[in-house]
Amino acid sequence: MKADFLSLTTPTNLELEREKFFASNKYHPHFRYVWQDRKVAYYSANPLKQKLINLVLAQDQGAITSVASLLFETEINDTTTSEARQIIKTRHDLVHSGSSVEFARHLASAFELFKIPYSVEIVDESGFNARPNHHQNKVVVSSKIHYEMFSMEGGVRHDLTHIMRYLNGKYNNIKRSKSYLPTEEGLASYAQDNVKGVVDNGKVQHAIEYLGTSVGVKGSLRDIYNIMVESGMSQDLAWKRASRHKFGFVNTSEPGDIMKPAMYFANELKITKLSSEDKLRLYVGKISLDELDNYQEYTGLWERQALIDFFNL
Repeated sequence: MKADFLSLTTPTNLELEREKFFASNKYHPHFRYVWQDRKVAYYSANPLKQKLINLVLAQDQGAITSVASLLFETEINDTTTSEARQIIKTRHDLVHSGSSVEFARHLASAFELFKIPYSVEIVDESGFNARPNHHQNKVVVSSKIHYEMFSMEGGVRHDLTHIMRYLNGKYNNIKRSKSYLPTEEGLASYAQDNVKGVVDNGKVQHAIEYLGTSVGVKGSLRDIYNIMVESGMSQDLAWKRASRHKFGFVNTSEPGDIMKPAMYFANELKITKLSSEDKLRLYVGKISLDELDNYQEYTGLWERQALIDFFNL
């Protein structure tokens, strides 16, 4: 069977291992994947991504972390870790909530506002909140969606960043960069964490994710979970987020991290330093930060002021 990166690195026994994890404070989950049960084929035009998949299949845990760090353009260093810790201290004493149905309504309203021909589908799957499917013109929302630190308003802006960059790329005939993802998630995270008039702990959660990776590269899933709970996450959210750090790993007691969860915070910091105009120009298509100088002005399906207002640029 053919498989994509997400299916290859998403455990098939996530819910079962969750039950075992909470039944014992000493249990370390062992994840299973589709490639353990059947032969899969995977090819990526990105050599680093292909290398990472090969390492996941071989379960070379140390090398997985090193190559993932390069692919997601995210390194763990003392300066960024210190900044993450400082942001975590700003956590507001509030908890957001909401159902998948409510989030779907928020998203559908945004589609209507910007005349985006996408639909929303709620699915009984876990391991994520929402994922755009551009080929089918829809966003898939998990029925187990969890908004505790994030706000739904922020989540909508995160997903719309993905969709608008995709649709503007088609409109502008801009080919997707092979290294677009770190910039993409950094910009989406910035949009998510800077909603005008909304107070949430979105940036705090992104900072906790980075701190979790700083622990995970040398520790277990349970070590990541513990630091997340200590940093203010509920046990349920901490499990959901900590487990993602070990996606692609079978034995979660061993050191190693897929690095992707830390990518959001690390690259959001880069986006934060840009001017408003630079941030806007990133919406021309799925380009990387390194390619920004190739696009001297914003062009796209939507008026520049509409994006500036909606994304609080």
